[in-house]
This record gives sequence, structure tokens and C-alpha cells, in this order.
Amino acid sequence: MKRLELPHQLADYLCPVNGLCDVYEWKTGKRIPEELIFYSKAGFQMISQKKAAVPKMIFMGQGSIGKREYEFWKGIVGYEVIADEGKCFRTTWKNVRQLLDQDIPVILFGLDMFYLPYQSKFYHRQHIPGHVVLMIGYDETNVYVHDNSKAEMQTIPIAELELAWAEDYIGISKKNAYFGIDMRSPETDTAWIVQKGIGKNAETYLSSPLSFVGQRGLDRFIGEFPEWKNIFPEEELLKIYFHFIEYTGSILPELPYEISGQRSGIINPHRASRDKFAQALVRYKDSLGEEAWEEAAHHFQKSGEIIEKIVDGFLEDVAGHSFRHTEKYIPLFQALRKHEDDAFRRILNTQN
Repeated sequence: MKRLELPHQLADYLCPVNGLCDVYEWKTGKRIPEELIFYSKAGFQMISQKKAAVPKMIFMGQGSIGKREYEFWKGIVGYEVIADEGKCFRTTWKNVRQLLDQDIPVILFGLDMFYLPYQSKFYHRQHIPGHVVLMIGYDETNVYVHDNSKAEMQTIPIAELELAWAEDYIGISKKNAYFGIDMRSPETDTAWIVQKGIGKNAETYLSSPLSFVGQRGLDRFIGEFPEWKNIFPEEELLKIYFHFIEYTGSILPELPYEISGQRSGIINPHRASRDKFAQALVRYKDSLGEEAWEEAAHHFQKSGEIIEKIVDGFLEDVAGHSFRHTEKYIPLFQALRKHEDDAFRRILNTQN
């Protein structure tokens, strides 16, 4: 049996970074706000794959949850990542126990809430894959975790963990994915951490070497989009529009009721988290940031509103099976580009 005593805070819908923030507080006595870490990865990506189910996948962020998220922050926060995925459960279970024995907490990635007993709303009722928890202990029959939605330590029977961890997660991770967070020499200046991370993301957006990322990717999208109606059949355009709509959810990826016919009960505007990032910038500008954050927040709030207008238009197009009048979106895309550019430049100017 092994159990680590870590601090823990609730962070609704921020499970990918909640455990990381717990480990940081354990080592430093200070806390990095989850929302600044998670929502700061605002940006743009356009993934083009001719043979994929969705040939044009638009993401309004510059990094995804998973390995790239933890790799992005490791040199800034000051930790090492010990990661693996895709192995059999027996091998993985042995590896994560060895990490715990070395006092290294482990992020368990891509779990299905259907198998988590403490998630009573979903347990043996509904499959909700992709959940993330922090493993802080184990014994012969159970694993002990911190969950972002629960205040107290939670228990998962090992047999249930095996089932919860048994599937890949939509191209983000393979089965049995884990990330040991070895935080031996963390940076203790939390203001420096968040400013450095947010500034690095702004720099990537404005000066990405990749043509599908950041402002370059957005410019490419604006140039291509009017021609997609002449390139893709309607069934593929539907998939492209659905993907865009789903991945602009501010809280989590979700299709609205008009398409899915289901109500999750979550207030989830389709503003691509710009609204959440703007709120975080204003909330923490005095304690962790700069005055310019408030101006940047104003522009992110505006760009979020524009994204919501685009989504509303896409919903009308989908409902009417009408994809011919794409030129109506160009002024919206151009206004979005202007606000995003202004927001990221405000942030980057504080780094100089």
C-alpha cells in the first residue's frame, strides 16, 4: 500500500490540468489557477487530411489536452514527465505503482466515467470517455485518486480502472495512457510561470513556423473556405461544419441540441473558450499578470462573440442544407482575425 498526501481543489471541467496544479501546490505551497493554464492555449489549427472522416478539422486552440499539454508546461513550471500508453494493463499497473513508490504522482488519462463508481450520474449508466484523474495511492484492490469534480479523495477498484482505461481516446491518447509528474525543482514564481506560458502561446500564434497553426493557419483557412463548397460533397461539408461547431464549445466539445437532440445540462456557449480565457485574464491581472491583460481580454471577448455568430450561421446552413453562400462569412473571419491579432499582441508586448 502507498498513499501520498497532496492538497486538492475543485476545478469543474478542468480535469486535464487539475492534477498538475495539485502536484505544484504540493511541492511549493502555491497554486497556479487551472483556468489560466487550460484556457491560455487559445489559438488556431486547421488539420487537412484528404482520407480522414473529416477532411478539414478546425480547432480554435494551439495545443490539445494530453501529452502536448504537459510537455508545453514542463520547462516553464519545472518538472519532468514520465509517460507511456498503449501497453497492456498488467504492465501499466506495475509501472504506475513504481512511480507512486518513488513519490511521483501519476495522471491517469482518458478514463471512461462509466466505470468510476463515485461518478454516480454516469456509473454503469452512460459512457463518458476522456476523463483525467490524479493517482495518489493504491493498495491490493483499489487505486486512490483526486478528481477535479470531487473535494475528497476518491476510490476506484482496480478491476474497474482496467475497464475505464481500456480504450483509446479519439486520437489524443491510446489505452492505458499515464503521465508521471516528477516535480523536483519547480519554479516558485507563479506570476512568471503564467506570464511565460501565455506569452509563449501568443508568440506561437503570431509567428508560427507551421502554415496550419496560429495566424498563418487562420489566414490559410480564410483563403480556402469559400472554395470548399466546390471541392467537397455535401456529406463532407456537413462533417466539416459539425466538427467546427463541436470544437467551439467553451466548456467542452459538444454539439448543440439543434444537431444532437440531447441536452447535457451544461451552459456551454460556442465561443471557443475565448469567454473563459477573457474572464481568467481579468480575474488574475492584478495578482499574476499585467494591466494589458484587460485589453487583451476585451479582444478575446469580442472574438468569442464572433465565433458564436459563425456557429449560428453554420447551424442555419446545416439545417437548410445550404452551403453555397460562404462569402457571407468572410467579414466575420476578418473581424475575428483582427481581434485575435490585437489580443495576442497586447499579451506579447508585456513580455518585452
